[in-house]
Amino acid sequence: MKMKKLLIWLLLILIIGAALYYRRDYLPIPQLNSYQAGAGNSESAPNEKIEPQAVIAVQRGDIKKTVSTSGYIKPVNEVYLSFASTGTTGGMVEKIMVKRGETVIGGQELVKLEDKQEHLNYLKSKNEFEVAKITGSPSQIEEKQLTMEVAQDRYESKTLRAPFSGKIVDLFVEEGDFIEGARDVVYLIDDSAYEVTASVSEVDCLEVEVGQSVEIELDIMKGQAFPGTVTEVAEYAEMEGGVVTVPVKLLIDEVLPFFKPGFSATAAIIVDLVEDALIVPITAIFTGDRGSMVLKAEGEQPIPTPIEAGITDGFYQEVISGLQEGDKIIVNSYRMNSDSQDRRGMFGGIGGGMPIPPMVR
Repeated sequence: MKMKKLLIWLLLILIIGAALYYRRDYLPIPQLNSYQAGAGNSESAPNEKIEPQAVIAVQRGDIKKTVSTSGYIKPVNEVYLSFASTGTTGGMVEKIMVKRGETVIGGQELVKLEDKQEHLNYLKSKNEFEVAKITGSPSQIEEKQLTMEVAQDRYESKTLRAPFSGKIVDLFVEEGDFIEGARDVVYLIDDSAYEVTASVSEVDCLEVEVGQSVEIELDIMKGQAFPGTVTEVAEYAEMEGGVVTVPVKLLIDEVLPFFKPGFSATAAIIVDLVEDALIVPITAIFTGDRGSMVLKAEGEQPIPTPIEAGITDGFYQEVISGLQEGDKIIVNSYRMNSDSQDRRGMFGGIGGGMPIPPMVR
């Protein structure tokens, strides 16, 4: 029994010894930077050699901050026409004078209801008015004139006219149909001006203002941006899928013939723009003890350098101070530090050092 226990202990000692030998002779010793070695200064340079492909020069360029949204395009001016707008209660559709897709002008006749009785009443009242002008007293003349005008209005109410110039998008009746006055008859749009109806989050709405420029892209034409302008920010909020949003309207400055109501669109509202700014990739920035920082590439090892950061477009960051045009920096400082941290995690660290600073998003 004692011999068996002795053999087990010898076997364990051999396994541990082999593991220590393998670690010493075959695994690389990690190079620890000050973030991990517990040097007490989180802004010291990582003990990493600079790879040439990881270095870029600080450049100047335009940078813009945007608020993204999506929605659908619609004509700025559109209307569903019914005979209720003319004051009639309805009747039988006698004649349709337009077709879908046709361009019309304001005042043009579109659809006519049967109007024989109304026409007859108008002609009678008109004749009575003409007679009264010759033989009647002033009060009789006024009475006959008012009667004629009422009859004329009723007669004309049997004809639906275009309130503005535009395009007939749809017709909802056919000749011979008997309709009520409130029934939609024609869908008319002014196809010379389109807008995007969308919404922004309650947080983003604080940055969105009427007059701001917009870049609009239609799903049907990916890659082509149409300029636009914010024309309306609602004075109320609404709930969409559990999220509070604020409706906005974005006028499309350029309209093409193929535009159709209901096309889906995405939009980037430009809420801030800085021209000729110093810009660096956001992957070059991390957070240190003194705020936003970059790693300047000077010599063989990078130098942590504090900067004052401005706006970002999600890919690049404006640098207000701390760098100059042409300065060389590490394009992915977070990755450089993360690589060292990964190796530390494999073997354990010395002195329980500080964590790698996170990249600014």
